[in-house]
This record gives sequence, structure tokens and C-alpha cells, in this order.
Amino acid sequence: MLDSQMTVTALLGAGLVATSAGLIAQTRSKRALAVRGASAEKQRDAAAAHVAALETEVRQFAEVTMPALVDVLARGYRGVPVPGLHQEQLVGTPVDLAHQAVRRILQEAVAVTRERIGRAARSSVRDIIDEAQTRLHRCQMSVLQEMERHPDGTAYHQSLMNFDHLVTQALHTLQRTRILTGSWPGLQRADCTVREVVESARGRISDYLRVSYTYEPGTGEAWLEGRVVEPITVALTELLSNATAYSEGKVYVEVQAFQTGFCVFVDDGGLSMNGFQREEAARQLAQREVLDVTTVRDTGQLGFAVIGRLASEYGFVTDVTSTSPQGGVRAVLRIPRELFGHGPSDAEIQAERHAAMAHTTEAPFTEGSLSHGGDGRTPPAETTGPGGLPKRRRRAARTAEPARDGVPAPADDPDALSAGLAHLGRTIHDTEQHAFEGDQPHD
Repeated sequence: MLDSQMTVTALLGAGLVATSAGLIAQTRSKRALAVRGASAEKQRDAAAAHVAALETEVRQFAEVTMPALVDVLARGYRGVPVPGLHQEQLVGTPVDLAHQAVRRILQEAVAVTRERIGRAARSSVRDIIDEAQTRLHRCQMSVLQEMERHPDGTAYHQSLMNFDHLVTQALHTLQRTRILTGSWPGLQRADCTVREVVESARGRISDYLRVSYTYEPGTGEAWLEGRVVEPITVALTELLSNATAYSEGKVYVEVQAFQTGFCVFVDDGGLSMNGFQREEAARQLAQREVLDVTTVRDTGQLGFAVIGRLASEYGFVTDVTSTSPQGGVRAVLRIPRELFGHGPSDAEIQAERHAAMAHTTEAPFTEGSLSHGGDGRTPPAETTGPGGLPKRRRRAARTAEPARDGVPAPADDPDALSAGLAHLGRTIHDTEQHAFEGDQPHD
């Protein structure tokens, strides 16, 4: 009996121990499950937060970053901020690298598309300008031939002068456009004096009567190399046009010699430029690339861009950051000494004069034989350049005494005014060689 009780007790103890062990194991298992559950919940929360961050970043990239990139790259808006990653924890992750790749691809795509459009547009513009410029040159030659048939000072002669001036302005407009498209000015000039360059530039603007040129023989009779005559004339024309457009009263032109070259000063009495305008002007004057036709805003304010293209191509310098003595803007065009030439020799001058006299007495007046002489006689016959257009030889030096101030006759004397305008027209056209040759684009 005792043995039976002991056996039962042992069994009960063993069951109790087994039950206790099971309870302990179950408790430990529950604790482990709870720990694993908490970890899984943390991972789930972290994953949810990561997904939310990705969604926010994708939305930020699509709704903020990409529109800003399009504004800057495609629309050309300056000063538009392009944000980076919105979620700092994603910096350096594959998402960040993927976004950077997309930005590079977009930038490259816009640049390639813009360049293709620009090349096609510039080529088309140059083709159109070539034809229009050729026809205007022929029109101007016809006008000048008609002017030679009628005496100075008549109303008909004055109307021809006015028409010729309008054609000259139209030619300058075409010329500045072709320069911005990466082409050369379209005219090859012989060596000219600084005085002739100033007078030629003055004759290309509307308010040429307001431009007063202080002539000095020491600077006015210095010879510029023919290669840079037309580019410098175009640049000076833009400065004079800008000065007369933004001021009233006289615009004063003076040329001074320095050790490094010559400086042409253009002073107006208008409103001076503020800091932002000066900065923008300096940026355009330093512009070396051709015009981007896809980002042009105001075609009426491209004068500084024209000057910048010419200055970088031919080696002169222009600055508009100074103030004139009249309180307006002082524009300075500095021409290095290496751009100056020597002019025609005495033998060339005499040969040209004899050729002119022989042609006047022997050759009949025919269309196409007219050059813009300043003495009222038919000058030497011209050779023909590419395209069948006239190409002059080096013309003789002027024998007339130059005007001291370059100002035409007073407006209250019609006959004197007509004569003065006729003399000014002959002086202007005497400096120009209307030879339109093949285009040499710089694209």
C-alpha cells in the first residue's frame, strides 16, 4: 500500500514537473513571439515610412523638380530654383541616382533639340537674308545711278537721298540679323579712315542729324584695315542707334588716340543705366556664341549682342558702364593698334585718279559701272565678284577738305540742307564697297 502511494506521488510529481516545464516553455515561446511580432511591426512601420517617403519624393520630382527643370532648360527662365531631394534619407540611394540620371537626360535632350532647331532656323534666315540683301544692294545702286543724273539741291534729288537712307537702314537691319545667326557682315571693305567709318555709321541711323562728330586730323585720318572696317562700322552704328533712341538732343562722338590704340567715345544726355542694366549690357557685350533663336525675347534689344559677336570675332572691345559728361551713358569702342592699316600708297592714289579721269572721258555711263564717288564723276569701272555683283578696286583718297564737325547744313535753308545731305550721302557711300559675296557661317 505504501509502495502504491509512493508511486502515485512520484507520478504526480513527474506530471507537475512536466506541466511546469511546459508552462515555462510556453511562456518563453509567447515572449519570443511577442518580441518577433514587435520587430515585425517595427519593420512594417519602417517599410511603410519608406514607401511614403518614396511616394513623396516621386511626387516632388514630378510636380516640382521637373517643371523647374523645364522652366530653366526649355523655357530659359533665369533665377528659377531647381530643388534637389525632398527626403534627406534618400540621398545617395538608387532613387537619388536615378533622379540625377533623368535630369542629365532631360538636359541633353533639350540641348540637342535646341541646337537642331537653331541650326535649321539660322540656315533658313541666312538664305532669306542673302537674297534680300542682294536685292537691296541692287536697289541702292539704281538709286545712286539716278542721283548722278540729276543736280544736287533739287527736290527730286532730295527724295532720292531720303529713299537711299531708308534702304541703308534696311540693309543694316538685315546685316545685324545675319551677324547674330553666326555669319559675317556680308561686305568686304577696302582700308578706310576713322573719319569715314564714323560718317558711315552715322548715315545708317534714323536721327543722324543729332550726331555731332568732333573731327581731328590726327585721329580722323588714321587708316583702319579693310578686314575690320565693316564690323567696326556696324558696332558703332549700334552704339549711335542706342544713344539716339534713349536720349534727346545731341549725341557726341570723339576719337582719341592712346598707346594701345584708338578709342571712340559716344556720349549721350539720356538717363543713365542702373546696376542691373549695366550687368546685362556687360553680359551681352561679352557674348561669344551665336544667337539662340529658341530663347529670344525682345528682338528690338539685340544691339549689344551684335556688338558682342563682332568684338569677339574681330578683336576690338566695347564698354557701356561709364557715365557721360551730360549724365547719360558713355559708350567706348576701343580699337587695338594691330587693327590699323596704312592706306593706299601715293602711286596707288595717282593711278586711281588717272583711271577715274580716263573712265569719265572715255567710257559711257552704263548700269553697274557706278561706284559711290564723292566728286560727282563716274568712278573707275568695277570688277565683278561672286554672284555677278560689283566689287570695287581700292578707291583714291578724298581730296576735299573734311568737315570740322560733321553737322549738316541748318534746316532753315532748304537748298543748303539738300546740298549738305547730298554731300553726306556721297561721303557715306564713298566709304562703302557694295560687294555681296558668299556666306561664311560660323556654326
